[in-house]
Amino acid sequence: MMEAGPLIRLTAEEILDGLCAAIRAEIQAVADYYSHAQAAPEGEVGEALATLATVEREHALRLAERITALGGSPPGDQPGPQPVTGTVVDWLVHDLIGEQWAIVEYARLAAGILDDDETAELMAELLRDEIRHARWLKSTLRAIEEER
Repeated sequence: MMEAGPLIRLTAEEILDGLCAAIRAEIQAVADYYSHAQAAPEGEVGEALATLATVEREHALRLAERITALGGSPPGDQPGPQPVTGTVVDWLVHDLIGEQWAIVEYARLAAGILDDDETAELMAELLRDEIRHARWLKSTLRAIEEER
């Protein structure tokens, strides 16, 4: 059995900082997924990327609402889409890296928010979505690799 470390309890400032980092990442994901969807050849991959962009947009809205409810302000520095270069595989790898960051960060927030069940549950819900997104990206990358 693993020995447990010290209890992690995030401060209100750390929670708001984490939520602000999360909203920046979600907005970046929206921009990237939409760019990749538009540049993708017609078919299931482009449609799925557009759907992921819509889900990430909803995440950003929910995070903005929660930041405001906690007395903070959503960050004003909003990222934009990265240039669409490379192949579909390059885009999917880029998107998977973003999903992996979100999975780690959202798990950290969900675990460390001890006194605010609403925010902890929001992060847990978003975490479940990000895990599903990563799973789809991984399986799509494997399918593309198998076709080669």
